[in-house]
Amino acid sequence: MKKMNLVIFLLSFSLLFTACFSSKKARIQDNLNQAAVMEKTETKTVEDTRQKVDDRLKAEVIDSEIADSIRFKINKYAAGLDSFKNAIRFISDKINTSGRAYRQNRDKIDSSFGLIDHYKSGANYRLRRFTMINESLDVIVNQQHMFDLAAFFGPGKFEIPDDKKEIAEKTFSPLIDSLVNFYNKYTDVERKATLVILGYADGSGFNLESDIFSALTTRLNDSTASKEKMNQKLSEWRAVSIGDLMEYSLAKKIPQYAEVKNMDFLFVEKGKGEAYPSKLVTDYRTEDERRRVVLLFWNILPK
Repeated sequence: MKKMNLVIFLLSFSLLFTACFSSKKARIQDNLNQAAVMEKTETKTVEDTRQKVDDRLKAEVIDSEIADSIRFKINKYAAGLDSFKNAIRFISDKINTSGRAYRQNRDKIDSSFGLIDHYKSGANYRLRRFTMINESLDVIVNQQHMFDLAAFFGPGKFEIPDDKKEIAEKTFSPLIDSLVNFYNKYTDVERKATLVILGYADGSGFNLESDIFSALTTRLNDSTASKEKMNQKLSEWRAVSIGDLMEYSLAKKIPQYAEVKNMDFLFVEKGKGEAYPSKLVTDYRTEDERRRVVLLFWNILPK
């Protein structure tokens, strides 16, 4: 009789344990299902944003420097998303095998749940930052980033003369204003602005008696420098000259920034030499005119 009672007790306990595990498994599965929905949504967000970056770069709306910085930021989010996915898969695999497998991996499962909960708690944080990234990619499409250097420098020149600085500053003012407005829109996000200035040379040669020839050969420490090498240096100086003006213009706008103490700007000035700015082919008639330009790109990203 005692043996029979023990069998009945063990059977009842086993049924009770199985029922409890089934109930717990259902709660876990519900949690995993919610996490899987978040995973699917954020995976699409990451993929769509990557595609938008590729599209903007192909359309020459953004520079490779900006594209790389955005991709780096996206990859950091993607790495966190991969860990989130792996945690979901691991728990799902263990609860769908047996209660024993669940118990044997309890510590790893608890750790995986901790990762999932932490990731879910940061959903609003990530959404706000991806909204910022995508909006910045949309906003700059509507900005005019091409400027005619002939209005400031003239052929073979690289310094903006004093009598042209005011008109140059007014010309760049709308771009600066758009940057300031966007920067102030995301005061809840730690952010960094990047301003890329690409200078081009006009592809022409240099008069051996000219001041620019003397300046270039002196700076290069090479009196026999090729036309291409001198135009490369000329384009770099033009980019730096515009960069200095942009930095000066931004400094004047400081009172308009919502968080002056947290301002963080990176200026990237690059010379493209005699490279052909292909997006301008239909805008200028001659080769010299097409190369006498500067391209500017800005982007603001979460840190």
